[in-house]
Amino acid sequence: MTVNENYLDQHGRSCLVFSGVKKFSDVYEWLFNHYNGYKFAILLDCSKDEFPEPDSKIYVNFLDELHDEVAMEAGYIRADKDTFKRR
Repeated sequence: MTVNENYLDQHGRSCLVFSGVKKFSDVYEWLFNHYNGYKFAILLDCSKDEFPEPDSKIYVNFLDELHDEVAMEAGYIRADKDTFKRR
């Protein structure tokens, strides 16, 4: 398994890219050993009606960088630095 720690996704967010993963527990153990204390998210897009082939790479985002995207999906928008309001 190899890890790229210097990757920016299409939105300019930092994320980790894992290649050659055999088990998700390997990803968890690597994250725990290198970034203990941070929270992460692996985005799974289930909005398509088809079953795509699994990716050869797993993109792991820092949860704090996805804060606005998660809030938007839940129906909220940012009101200020620390507050969200319903759309």
